[in-house]
Amino acid sequence: MISDRNKRHGRAIISILLILTLFSINDFATARRPDAIDNPAFPAGKSPDYGGVYNHYARFIAGMAVPQGALTAFQNRPAWVEYSRFFDRSWTNLNKRLLIPEHQWAERELGAAASSNSTVFYPLSGPDFANVNAFFPRSRTYVLVAMEPLGEIPKFAAMSDGQFKSYFQSMKNSLHDLLNINYFMTSHMDAQLEGTEIKGVLPVLLFMLARNNAQVLDVRYWTMGLDGRVREFPALGTTAREFPALGTTDVDLNNIQGIRIAFAAAGSEENHPQTLYYFRLNLYNQAFDRNRHFLYFLRRLAPFTTFMKSAAYVIFDTQVSTARQFVLDQSRYIVQEDSGIPLKYFEPSLWSLRFYGHYVRPISAFSQEYQEALASIYKADKKIKPLPFGFGYYFKPGEANLMFAERRPKDRGRDEAPFSNSDDKHFLYNN
Repeated sequence: MISDRNKRHGRAIISILLILTLFSINDFATARRPDAIDNPAFPAGKSPDYGGVYNHYARFIAGMAVPQGALTAFQNRPAWVEYSRFFDRSWTNLNKRLLIPEHQWAERELGAAASSNSTVFYPLSGPDFANVNAFFPRSRTYVLVAMEPLGEIPKFAAMSDGQFKSYFQSMKNSLHDLLNINYFMTSHMDAQLEGTEIKGVLPVLLFMLARNNAQVLDVRYWTMGLDGRVREFPALGTTAREFPALGTTDVDLNNIQGIRIAFAAAGSEENHPQTLYYFRLNLYNQAFDRNRHFLYFLRRLAPFTTFMKSAAYVIFDTQVSTARQFVLDQSRYIVQEDSGIPLKYFEPSLWSLRFYGHYVRPISAFSQEYQEALASIYKADKKIKPLPFGFGYYFKPGEANLMFAERRPKDRGRDEAPFSNSDDKHFLYNN
């Protein structure tokens, strides 16, 4: 995601600020199980639309036909027909050019990491579910973390013809960068996700799930207060009065705001769903010191496979040291290119590293983040395998680099402490 580096640092540092906007509160007794959420009108496990309406919305937003229901009335509108045809072509091309090669490569090169059903943690992700799912399609839980607002499921019936057409044009614009350079530029996301009817990441996430032929089972807004209390609200029917995050693009430092989507991957059973979380978080150190509850929630999902791409070199910053160490402590595998965690933080006694592709230097916007040690490895090792697809800021095949880090088995056996915390017994929210 490119914009001015200072802006991105500000936003991203705002991103791990909230991810670990969290380290001080000692009263864990009020944390809740998901079956004890504070919304009596929305009993746990019984979304009012669990019978398929969320999946209908996901398909319609993705330009895919809906067989029945209220949305079928809009499928003959010229704007939607053109939009549908456009993405039938462009998503097919993206699959052939990138997503299928990524999946095949991961199956071949990443071994147990690619086949694992453990949590995948994707900091500084934006709404990029497509790439992480291509690498790790079997994961039980995906945790995406970024600064973009949550967004809403659109009310198509209330739209005029002009608004309807504008909505789908905005969706095309918001996905333009992903389709062409395989990452979201921050300035473009700001304009398309905050300045249009889309309002945030939720429609884009639903789009990607549907285009992956997943069945969307349930969508809820998720929030955790400083006291550790978790509340959830159905994505359909929730208003800004009930969930204030919908009424503002500002980050609320007193609450962790997110989305939880339950879905069944193509060919899988509905009674074994996967979960996609999106959390709006700031990764800078001052936020980590604000509320420990959310960190304990994340630790319950560890050990992670961490995935990072096009991360604007945010994790290089000394003010993001807490989040960086959190990733290193809680990860069993890390897949990244050079904009992720700098090489110098991977202790050789703890990590086994494999390198792919080519490393010359960062693109001009981040030229100051050149890693001499990483360049030396690529120059010295003539056996480094090529990377058959673009990745990160070098989106053309043959130009990108990728590093696969695996925690050494002796470290995993010696201390499970990085993957847990003695205080976790106080945290009652279980995924």
